[in-house]
Amino acid sequence: MSKASQDLEKAIANVAKVGTCLPQNLPEWMQRIGILPEDIIVESTKVGNSSPNNKTDVLIKFQKSKPLKISAKLSNAGYFANWYGHERFISEFGRKVFEVLTTKTSVWANDWANKPNASLFVGVSISFGKRTGNTLIPFLDVFEDLEDLKKIVCGVGDDDRAANCPYVSDKHPNSLEEMIDKLAPLDLETIKELSKDIKVIFRPINPLTESSNRGKNVYTKFQPDQPLSQATEITALKNLMKLGKFVNVFPNKLNHNHILDTLEADYKIHIERKKSSKRISKSRWQFYLENET
Repeated sequence: MSKASQDLEKAIANVAKVGTCLPQNLPEWMQRIGILPEDIIVESTKVGNSSPNNKTDVLIKFQKSKPLKISAKLSNAGYFANWYGHERFISEFGRKVFEVLTTKTSVWANDWANKPNASLFVGVSISFGKRTGNTLIPFLDVFEDLEDLKKIVCGVGDDDRAANCPYVSDKHPNSLEEMIDKLAPLDLETIKELSKDIKVIFRPINPLTESSNRGKNVYTKFQPDQPLSQATEITALKNLMKLGKFVNVFPNKLNHNHILDTLEADYKIHIERKKSSKRISKSRWQFYLENET
């Protein structure tokens, strides 16, 4: 998380001082989600990214009302949800949408691999957020409706990790009233506005230049046509694509390291990897078994 994002969250939490009363005239949407006028703030906490599934950045609790759970984003925030893993994706969107996504990702990867500016990669991870260029597809190309976008922005469920309103601005609030004025209801109009910016972002990982991101789950993998007759080192994407293509994956937490291990062990294709700054046991990645679970 950037310092600017952390500063924004801190500023929001600071204007909601413990012991302060809410204004008498609250927006109707706040009252509809259980926030009472003139209620007293008893807690204001900057939650931040304490959990990858956490969407509430600032949690404000009251004497009588339901909590205000704010998802804070800078106007120029690039990502609304970063590095979605298989387990989380299935739990939030289901297997049917997963199958659509892995198919779309495989089509994109095979096309991208033939672009002159594409670097070597063996898998593609995903995020959701703002993006221009060719490494994206529109949200509704994969998802069925804007209700799914609500999960990206504010999370799933009713606990404190799932936000109930977004704050999207570069400006820090100077008062409780100003903060309330910049909050938005999580309704269809807000979601439609956010949908203009939020895309499905494809993130091909170059094993020669990236280390920690190789542990992220992939939504397509490189599949050789057949094993090679002898061990061969591959350093260029064009040479890799002569040997096979990108194909769909199962939701089994497959990552870039697993693919690289399989290519070397089963197909005699060696691709050098950037060394990680952390010590990771080689056995952690070896002998990964593909399955349909």
